Amino acid sequence: MRRLFVGAVSLGALALGAGAAGAQDEGVTLDAITVTATKDETRAVDALSATSVVTRDEIRTRSVQRIGTILNTLPNVATQENPDDPATAVNIRGLQDFGRVAVTVDGARQNFQRSGHNADGAFFLDPAFVRVIDITRGPVANVYGSGAIGGVVSFQTVDPDDVLVPGERLALSLDSTFVMGSQTGLMGSGIAAMRPTEAFGALVGLSLRTLDDYDDGDGALVSDSGQELVSGLGKVVFEPAPFHEVELSAQLQRFDFANGLGNAREPRRDNEVVTETYVGRWSFADPGNPWVDATVQAWSTRTRTDQVQTTGTPPSLGAERSFEIVTTGVDAFNTSRFDVGPVAFALTYGVDAFRDEVTVRDPIGSADLYTPSGERTVWGGFVQSQASWGMLDLVGAVRFDAYELSGGGLTSQGDRVSPKLTIGLRPIEGLQIYGTYAEGYRAPSVTETLVAGVHPFPASFSFIPNPNLRPEVGKTLEAGVNLSFDDLFVTGDRLRGKVSVFRNDVDDYIESIYSDPGQPCGNPRFPAACADASFRYDNIARARLTGAEMELAYDARRWFASVSGGITRGDNRVTDEPLTSIYPDQLTLGAGLRFLEEKLTLGGRVTFVGAQDRLPLASASLESDAYTLVDLYGSYDITPDARAYVTLENVGDVQYRRFRDGADSPGFVAKVGFQARLGM
Repeated sequence: MRRLFVGAVSLGALALGAGAAGAQDEGVTLDAITVTATKDETRAVDALSATSVVTRDEIRTRSVQRIGTILNTLPNVATQENPDDPATAVNIRGLQDFGRVAVTVDGARQNFQRSGHNADGAFFLDPAFVRVIDITRGPVANVYGSGAIGGVVSFQTVDPDDVLVPGERLALSLDSTFVMGSQTGLMGSGIAAMRPTEAFGALVGLSLRTLDDYDDGDGALVSDSGQELVSGLGKVVFEPAPFHEVELSAQLQRFDFANGLGNAREPRRDNEVVTETYVGRWSFADPGNPWVDATVQAWSTRTRTDQVQTTGTPPSLGAERSFEIVTTGVDAFNTSRFDVGPVAFALTYGVDAFRDEVTVRDPIGSADLYTPSGERTVWGGFVQSQASWGMLDLVGAVRFDAYELSGGGLTSQGDRVSPKLTIGLRPIEGLQIYGTYAEGYRAPSVTETLVAGVHPFPASFSFIPNPNLRPEVGKTLEAGVNLSFDDLFVTGDRLRGKVSVFRNDVDDYIESIYSDPGQPCGNPRFPAACADASFRYDNIARARLTGAEMELAYDARRWFASVSGGITRGDNRVTDEPLTSIYPDQLTLGAGLRFLEEKLTLGGRVTFVGAQDRLPLASASLESDAYTLVDLYGSYDITPDARAYVTLENVGDVQYRRFRDGADSPGFVAKVGFQARLGM
């Protein structure tokens, strides 16, 4: 049935022959707007931070199956993904897991975590409805929320005006993609939008995806790498009074997949993951009142994984278990703008809070021991001042964070004030230099604090809770250069660029510690179990991460080119060993041409990924080899409102495995897609 629906969407897209395609500008995305660094809108290329923005045009034309396909192209941003699990974990500058990177969808935090042989902190998101991805690296984004010592990844979903064009009251947008090569499948989505009056708009969207198991570059089948997804989005935007806007949205997703067949350490299980995200937002912005530019937002997210074991013998065969996290939160802030003599000020201040409620059920197993149930409440507030005077920009901020955590009869709490100071200088038009000192604060998670019990057979060690965990504090020094030049070599060309270097010292860095002998056996569910070693999370005192990154893009309309890359090094400064979370060096080169009055675009990219063997001895099994990937793409605007496109991924059919991923990646994959839109 799902294949029939997606096929119908494909035929519908062809038949409509009218859709807002938009140009695939591989060249310049740094002109897009960002808010993650300061909560105030600015172009990414002008932000005094290491900020990247990915637009909807690029997401749609590449027709990505997983959001990591896009994120992995950004400097010092990587994802950990397993082919038998659609969850994505984001790593920024060597930091990931347990909320070190704050991930939000329409402002709602995504805090799901399930312990096992996978990332400790991931999210589920269908790319079909993503309008923009806004990424800021490092704790410079501390005003955006608590815990983000690694950075912030903000996803915004489509609005009615992303489907409608000015003057239209009703529009329908259809996307469809046929997947061929080492993996076969169909992906399709449709969005209907309406704006009956200037003060009211709404949309509904449906996305379906079905993908079969894929082959790696050597032609070997990767078991359980196929997935099915159905997701929906509903959104209403209205203006109850002049300068007031209210937005209500709901996004529902269901992923069906199986995993464990290719993992000798895990039994095979059927999985159903359901996510729900509800957001309500009110904003007020009167151009005649510079003192009030306010936003108040409340949200709730729920992610639940239900698993049924399909291998083994009773009672394990058919055993059910579930993992659920419900996160609710509020966020309120205002920006006041005023001048003092020649200095223009933007004063932003606000408060935010969220609460995690983790519930794990495993009647005959131990999943509820190493992913314990519990509650955590995190709250804070901030004040930030941005001052501009001629060629000088100054940003100063302080943020207060606090948390309380409880579960299993244990409690933990703490608080801290974190400062930020940024100085920017524009010596000439188009060139900006900045330097930043920023601190961030991450409270321990429920699992890190409360994990307890004995690891399932055949391993033999106990999990030890640690209510004395101290929060992590990241202290970052960063320097960068922003480039923004127009008409540089020929009329109408654009050069955009961002280059930065950083050092992030993390005090009380939390990492898993193994010790021997283990604690006495005390698990009432397994009275015969006895551990000869123990596992706990502990503060290893100090970690240092250093690195550099760059994004450069040139667009002369007839042709365009880009280069991006990043390197990160990280060490435990107590043991002088490398950290296990540092991804390999990466460099991506892109170029393309436009023909037929820019209706036809042809391009490609080459990605060089280095080997990663800089690991502690105990983690040598994580070592990964270097590899090079070549991708090609093309698109043709059939009409101003209809597009056909093709994407060829891994055209060399290279056999490779990304660092920390659970299996080899796909070989050559071809995608042929159509986009169409009908408006009236």
